[in-house]
Amino acid sequence: MRQLSLIAALLLAATPLAAADDGHHHLTEADGLRVVHAWTPATSGPEALIYMEIENGSDAAVTLTGAETADGQRAELVGFTYTDGTEAWQVLPEMPLAAGQHLDLLPRTLALRLTGLATPLTKGDKIDLELSFSDQHLYVHVAVEDAGGTGHSHAGHTH
Repeated sequence: MRQLSLIAALLLAATPLAAADDGHHHLTEADGLRVVHAWTPATSGPEALIYMEIENGSDAAVTLTGAETADGQRAELVGFTYTDGTEAWQVLPEMPLAAGQHLDLLPRTLALRLTGLATPLTKGDKIDLELSFSDQHLYVHVAVEDAGGTGHSHAGHTH
């Protein structure tokens, strides 16, 4: 019985270090970081732009440096811009988030760009993504929404 109690205590203590989600796959949090409503529009080509809400509820600054899929594809942080009157995405090296800061990755603002998709993404698909923050990693489930979508289908409520 004592050994079972010790194992249970160790598992509970380890929980904040691992990503926890609400069972609906649109909230992930660990060590003061929260990611809500990760999504991407359905695609017809080899590239996807991924959006989400990020909150740094920790006492320390963190830096978003990028992401990677479960099969090793890298996603780079990009910012929206106009180049000679044409819409474009410019690679950003990183995005610092101070303690208590909120960051929204939104269409025509900021995104994680995933390139080299073997097949197009269709509505209802999911992508497992590992976000890199300084020396931390957070695992999120990215929902694939309508091709012309402008937000996560579950957005508009709190977690």
